Amino acid sequence: MNDFTWRSLWTKIGQLLSLRMVKAFSFQLFSDISLRHPASLSTPPSTPKPTPDTSPSTDFDIVAFYNDLISRDPTITPPIAAIESLTSLLASTPLTTISETLALLSTHSSKLLASQRNPIPLSAGTELFQRYLVSSFQQRPSSLASSDFTALRHHILSNSSLFVKRANEARPKIAQHALPFIKDDSTIITYGYSRAVQALLTHAAESNRSFNVIYVLPATGLSERVSKFIAALNDLSIPTATISMQALIYALASLAPSAPPPQFIIGAAAVLENGSIITELGMHQLALIAKSVSVPLHVAVESYKFVRNFPLGYGPTDLARLGVRQNVLQFGTGTPNSDPKPEAATADEGKVLTTEAEMVEITPPNLISALITENGIMSPNAVSEELIKLWF
Repeated sequence: MNDFTWRSLWTKIGQLLSLRMVKAFSFQLFSDISLRHPASLSTPPSTPKPTPDTSPSTDFDIVAFYNDLISRDPTITPPIAAIESLTSLLASTPLTTISETLALLSTHSSKLLASQRNPIPLSAGTELFQRYLVSSFQQRPSSLASSDFTALRHHILSNSSLFVKRANEARPKIAQHALPFIKDDSTIITYGYSRAVQALLTHAAESNRSFNVIYVLPATGLSERVSKFIAALNDLSIPTATISMQALIYALASLAPSAPPPQFIIGAAAVLENGSIITELGMHQLALIAKSVSVPLHVAVESYKFVRNFPLGYGPTDLARLGVRQNVLQFGTGTPNSDPKPEAATADEGKVLTTEAEMVEITPPNLISALITENGIMSPNAVSEELIKLWF
């Protein structure tokens, strides 16, 4: 082989090595950008984004179906109701391709969220179900790899029902994980209505734990659901006291010093990516009180309520970014006891929360001691890790 041939060969090898170095540098540069700007990873690469134009038509009214589920079953949560609504949508709509299925889910999920004044809890269910469906398509059994779409659709619907069933089993597991927290002769302080907290306290009473419950009432007073909750606790021979938020500090000071330390156990409508929680109005104030008197605050919540949203703060702007608009400050010139007559609301203004009974707020993670989920006890900081495991 002459010198010219050797030189050509070495030149070609050098070009190949340079190309590999460029590719490696590009990959490293993309990784650095992704780490510096995590918002760019908010949507997994494997999750398709179908356009509404490709969505097949259907007579199924997902909003009416969802509202009927919520009104008929008081034990169902908004995320599960949203998942069951999407499952029924798939079952009632003739579909022939995976693309049509994903487009249908995307369109009707957006429609369902747009119909709600507080779409945050529902978004946990709709996003989780869409992600679950994409994973089911990607990881379908080898026996269905070459089969027609009808067999694959039947497999997805069967697994969707199983998915809902497993989600409904979360509360008993939460109650089991929380049992070591409840000591005999201790005092549990709670606020608002939570199905998970009710299941937790019921399980503790049925496990022969002796404890007292202080129910902190919101400014709107005793609601029907809370009244039924307290009646159920009394039926289990659990001593219960109801107090206002103003009396909380004094009530804590009135507890017997010899008794086990008290603790707050509350529920949540949703858990955001940084570990903060969405609850009814007043929870943030209660959490600040708990922190000031060094009383632990535990949140009993199902993991399907974890939402892929990272709030930058805890005020109206952050709630508005999540789809919730509410008006706490309603100035007027009338007497305090007179209710100002509301003006006719526009279609957009009709989705603004105006009564304190339906308003929500964000409670930051630094005020939360632990989350009690069906998967065990975790710190608020672990929420983002759980979401990463699920989505990436």
